[in-house]
Amino acid sequence: MKNNLSILLLLFSFSLFGQNNDTVVKLNGNVANSISNELVIYKFDKSFEITVPVEKNGNFTSQFTVKEPGTYFIKQEKSYTTLFLKNGYNLTVNIDTKSFPNSIKFEGEGSKFNNYLKAKSKLDGDLVGDTKTFFVVPVEDFLKKIAADSSQMFQQLRDAKLEKEDADLSQKLILYDYLLKRNNYRKFYVYNTKIEPFIPTNYLDPIRDLNMNEADAYNNSMDYRYLIVDKWRLLEADGRKLDSTASIIDFTREFANKITYEPIRDQIVRMLFNKVDARNSSFESDYLKIKPLIRVEKTIAEIDMRLATARSNKSGSKLAGFNYENHVGGLTSLSSLKGKYVYIDIWATWCGPCIREFPELDALINDYKNNDKIEFVCISIDSKGDYQKWRSFVTEKQLGGIQLIADKGLESDFMRFLNVSLIPRNVLIDPQGNIISSAGLRPSSKTTRETLAKYVGAPIVKSIKK
Repeated sequence: MKNNLSILLLLFSFSLFGQNNDTVVKLNGNVANSISNELVIYKFDKSFEITVPVEKNGNFTSQFTVKEPGTYFIKQEKSYTTLFLKNGYNLTVNIDTKSFPNSIKFEGEGSKFNNYLKAKSKLDGDLVGDTKTFFVVPVEDFLKKIAADSSQMFQQLRDAKLEKEDADLSQKLILYDYLLKRNNYRKFYVYNTKIEPFIPTNYLDPIRDLNMNEADAYNNSMDYRYLIVDKWRLLEADGRKLDSTASIIDFTREFANKITYEPIRDQIVRMLFNKVDARNSSFESDYLKIKPLIRVEKTIAEIDMRLATARSNKSGSKLAGFNYENHVGGLTSLSSLKGKYVYIDIWATWCGPCIREFPELDALINDYKNNDKIEFVCISIDSKGDYQKWRSFVTEKQLGGIQLIADKGLESDFMRFLNVSLIPRNVLIDPQGNIISSAGLRPSSKTTRETLAKYVGAPIVKSIKK
């Protein structure tokens, strides 16, 4: 009896040991030139996120469970790259922050597939090369090029001799890489030449015919996620050509009901969220139509928050206050500007579109410099790590207006009140602190100058860009 019990305990322990190996990811390695005491590992959609401590010598080790095999990001500060994780992996990852994506090296269980994915990414980059040269060719030459490139990538996959499950996924990754390049042809051609290329009428049919229920592709390919959204846009535009009065909400309901994988369906429904915005006069009624389409509790909470934000951001509502550090010293509060119209520009040093607006913003500030009815306030959402960059940038560019930096970036109360997610963002309030416009009035917009002229009474039309 005693011997039988010992055997049972041994088998039970062995079972637990085997189960632990199969149900966890063991991850360890070293971060050379580490700039933080932690690494962050997360999924595209932030449905999974953990923090891994990093020792002073750069070593780290962690053990965790992932819900499904897939592509994850590994990040330290602003440097990041991807890796593939699966329960049962015992993976060693070595990386240098000075060359984050290129320096990563994999060893151990799971390294074969990760090393293939790294090699695939490099081959893809080499084949594309300069994007202007790649995309600015006649469409027939472009199609031959991307077909030949895909053939090279399939040959690389065959040479890698991966396990069937990994090879099957990789075939899909190559296919969706091909389709996204095909889909992006016109956009990049026009961007580089400002000329519309000739495109056959059936050119985008492969996007129209895209399978909308590829769960493994959705969890491992940003290309596929972009294609799903572009299929939604393409078919919605096709529908509007047939019926210009067609409702985008009705179309999206029908589109989403054809999707069986809930995360993909949820992403499509989210495309309607911009309807729940103070700039949309029917946001209340649109909210009532959109909410029944949502099946995910987290998403329901998000659209409810957007409704609250839209209500608080609509014209005539009181804008939340702030009290931020001023570039010239001290703090500046919104309440200290009461009695004047205030034009607020929300930006960051890393935001290209924000910086491209600066010449027009400077022109606005200069045109109204003798008008004491209005103040121009620029609020940076740069992180603490970019604080000195912000200070130097404002000085070097000689930016005008009142230059402030948000204390907690996008997490500050003021930014949360406005539900700021995309920048640049521009807000105009009246002398009592009531919102005239909570978004949309970019410095380069003709509407912006017309709006300022209407309220401030100093129309200056000579600087309007058409």
